Amino acid sequence: MSRHAVVIGGSLAGLCAARALVDHVDQVTVVDRDRFPDVPTVRSGVPQAHHLHVLVTAGQRALDGLFPGLVTELYEAGAVVVDTPTDVLYLTATGWRERFAATHRLVGTSRELLDWTVRNRLAADPRVRFLPAHEAMELIGADGRDAVTGVVVRPRGSAGALQQRLTADLVVDASGRGSRTPQWLARLGYGEPQQTRVDSGLSYASRRYVLAPNAVEGWKNIVLMPEPPHTGRGAVLYPIEGGRWMVTLGGLGGDRPPTDEAGFLEFAREMRSPLLYEAIKNAIPDSAIHGFRGTANHRRHYETMPRWPDGFLVVGDAACTFNPVYGQGMSVAARNAVVLGAHLRRHGGRFGRAVQARVARCSDAPWRIATGADLRYPSTVGPRPRGGALARWYLDRMADVANRDPYVCEVLTDVLHLVAPLSAVVRPTVVARVLRGRPGPRLDAPAPTASPGTGPS
Repeated sequence: MSRHAVVIGGSLAGLCAARALVDHVDQVTVVDRDRFPDVPTVRSGVPQAHHLHVLVTAGQRALDGLFPGLVTELYEAGAVVVDTPTDVLYLTATGWRERFAATHRLVGTSRELLDWTVRNRLAADPRVRFLPAHEAMELIGADGRDAVTGVVVRPRGSAGALQQRLTADLVVDASGRGSRTPQWLARLGYGEPQQTRVDSGLSYASRRYVLAPNAVEGWKNIVLMPEPPHTGRGAVLYPIEGGRWMVTLGGLGGDRPPTDEAGFLEFAREMRSPLLYEAIKNAIPDSAIHGFRGTANHRRHYETMPRWPDGFLVVGDAACTFNPVYGQGMSVAARNAVVLGAHLRRHGGRFGRAVQARVARCSDAPWRIATGADLRYPSTVGPRPRGGALARWYLDRMADVANRDPYVCEVLTDVLHLVAPLSAVVRPTVVARVLRGRPGPRLDAPAPTASPGTGPS
């Protein structure tokens, strides 16, 4: 008897989930509200595609595991190699960071190139079928047992009479921030999940540029972090394919970056450092200016629900959304799919509530990183865990020490790239260096060239 899986959502989380499923069923149907473009271009269903996307090391490894050679394919398509911290001019709250020998590599790519490359890989597989311009309306429950057996869909914008039932052995919700799974589960009698929300009030605006000749001298990335409580403004300049650069400006609370030409440039000019403004002031705009405000961290705790239907899973932003400024979402989505694939191999191509708990654990460390950073700001709305003030003091001090200490910088970078556990920050060798303090004066200007790295002493 043939087996069928349905994935709700054709963005990166859904594409990765489809890849994990395809080896365990006869067909995977990916349902999405959009029509998919034939070339790499921003589509309306991915509003974040107008903005900066960062694929940290853990995400690169996960994607290469799902789609072997994918990262190399992105480079061949024009993505830019960004060695970190070597290629980065990084202004932290307590000064510039040394440009130590690289320990990680970022992939300078637009979101549309990444999605398009992954989607092409899947489209070449005859076991994958795309159902564009359709929206999921309901889950289909099983009679007399806890299970989901399909999805009700309809053409986008059509009347209810055009609804059709897609029966399925496995259903994955990868529909993103706007997921309606809480309401769907409630209507099937499962109730709704507990939810946690931490909102710093960050808003940002982005634009793509072609920089003037000689605007870049010995670096590939500028990161200007806020300096609370003096300023909540930050900015990033990052290379993508096609000789273009993405600029994202951010501000907390009412200090929102403007989306008009003059206001956007003035906001950039007023940053803590003039370097980013100097790089873009004579640049050629390559896009409109796009604003974004939905930056709250939002977690739906499906793993703690008393009842859960077999054959159903929620992944990516539909389960846990992070403040996009920390660059974790794509990597967590890819790791969700890796976890799903491993579970399917161990359990004969089937899943229940156990895999939802494993997917949730993928979000634990990124959630603590993102919410811990956002909770540094007094205006942030959300629960503040006990001991949080001490943890924030320690991590702020660690970030300061990392500016001049290559070993502490490497450990911190490993954690932020999700390849080392959070516990790495309290290794005895790290704690000793953090408590000792920054090994040298604050850097009030970025290092002109890379600095050598050394191991622990």
